[in-house]
Amino acid sequence: MGENGKKRGRPRSASTDLLILQATRTLMLEFGMNNFSMDDVAARAGVSKPTIYLRWNSKDELITDAFGLAAEQTAIPDTGDALADLRALLENMLASMELSLGSAEAAPHKLVAGMLESPQLLEQYKQNFIAPRRKDYAKILKKGIQKGQIRKDIDEDTLIDLISGAYFYCMLFKPETENPSDWMQKAFNMIQYGISPVN
Repeated sequence: MGENGKKRGRPRSASTDLLILQATRTLMLEFGMNNFSMDDVAARAGVSKPTIYLRWNSKDELITDAFGLAAEQTAIPDTGDALADLRALLENMLASMELSLGSAEAAPHKLVAGMLESPQLLEQYKQNFIAPRRKDYAKILKKGIQKGQIRKDIDEDTLIDLISGAYFYCMLFKPETENPSDWMQKAFNMIQYGISPVN
């Protein structure tokens, strides 16, 4: 065994790892956390089940890394304009989710339901997706405050909660008659109004 319980052996293929992680993420979104097996992952990725177990000891370990992949695939903008970067980060996250979900409108609800049923999976999601995103928001906010683009009296943690809350509301409860991107734009416009410096 190597670090973090990962197995040692022949050098791993990064492309195979990515196929397996993408297949896992897709299955999570389609069926929820608890309604797919390692056999399903193997079939979706086009690999054998032993190939998966050479890399991950359990389904929980695989799901943990799939969360990490989702975080890594969201581009972090750095245009020099903090407000534009915050807006772009939200748009990137929403676009990434929509691309993953396709037409499966119930997918995010299945994902969240699965996490709520498993404290361990919920903690993994917090550590591997939520925490990295909060760090990204915090970096953008600090730069914006230093450049005078964001008010200095803003409580960073509360603001990140508001932005993240808008994202999850849009993902789970957005009005069916409205485009998610349009709804998010309006929500962010209100956030921007509250955090921009007073001229």
